[in-house]
Amino acid sequence: MSVTRYRSVEEMPRPWREPDDPGNLQLVAQMLAFYRNLVRGDHRQAGVQRFRTLREANASRNDPYRS
Repeated sequence: MSVTRYRSVEEMPRPWREPDDPGNLQLVAQMLAFYRNLVRGDHRQAGVQRFRTLREANASRNDPYRS
């Protein structure tokens, strides 16, 4: 991807959306809802968890491919 340099702000292209467009907030809400749907299935506890063995650590992940 090439980099375009501009000597002044006037040479730069206009933004594709105006900053005060009320639809911007709606787009941000849609993106956040999409993100929440992507990460919804991951319910992990915050912080560090300690395990005595590797088997206990793998069992806590509920991953059927690890034992």
